[in-house]
Amino acid sequence: MDFETLKQIYRISVESFLESAFDKCADNAVTLVGRYIALRGGHRWRALVAAAAGQIFDSNSSEIVLPGAAGVELSHAASLVLDDLPSMDDATTRRGRPCAHRVFPKWAVDMAPVFLVTLAYKLALANPLASHERRVRSALVVSHAGIEMIAGQSSDVLSTVAENDEEKMMTRYRQKSGALYSASAEAGAILCGALPSCAERLGFAGMHLGLAYQFLDDVADATADVKDVGKDTHIDTGKLTAVNLYGVEGTTKRSFEYQQQAIEALQGYGKEADCLRQIISHASWAPS
Repeated sequence: MDFETLKQIYRISVESFLESAFDKCADNAVTLVGRYIALRGGHRWRALVAAAAGQIFDSNSSEIVLPGAAGVELSHAASLVLDDLPSMDDATTRRGRPCAHRVFPKWAVDMAPVFLVTLAYKLALANPLASHERRVRSALVVSHAGIEMIAGQSSDVLSTVAENDEEKMMTRYRQKSGALYSASAEAGAILCGALPSCAERLGFAGMHLGLAYQFLDDVADATADVKDVGKDTHIDTGKLTAVNLYGVEGTTKRSFEYQQQAIEALQGYGKEADCLRQIISHASWAPS
């Protein structure tokens, strides 16, 4: 099966699983916000990473990882709601539609991230196909990523071009972007029986994939239009980004270098890692 077909099949599986999860929740304004931001949009890169990492250790990874992968997507959706708020980026568009805070009551949007993260853990911890130990270990990995993301977002809000601190910017990028990719890979591996050292190795690959993605996102913010990426661009003007430090060409080159480092982390694995290699090569902000 070619990569694009495999990607589409798994995206449909995640979407269907999330639809079912929302159907079981109380029908209220907060749930509507959750549906709006979490469904019908996005590549599902993080879910794909989790499944592909798990496939290295179990050929049935798609089913085993699905609840956790869907949970990761909900955690990502929660971060998008927060990123777009007037108190953060005050964005207008996300995934080609108006941002949630421009459609729903403020109180419902404020509650939605808590709802999404709580639902994420409920789905992941209720996974009937993984042992209790694996479920808990994977959930702890994702919870650590959530704490890192908050630290990264806190730094991002206060960032300015005048900061001109490469080390601080890279720490921020590892936290706000790399951490969830890393957790997706590590958690997927854990759910499918990977030894701790192997799971950490997959987490390293995921981190570098996340950095590559963030660098390409910086390029998109500086050069693309809303219709190209489905969200506001030039929104990072005034913040320190990779483009400020390295220029568009230099940032693109460094993104490719991070992709290569992620692929190199998979040395020693055979065809069972090919899906993850393709994800690393293909992941970008380009429209789905």
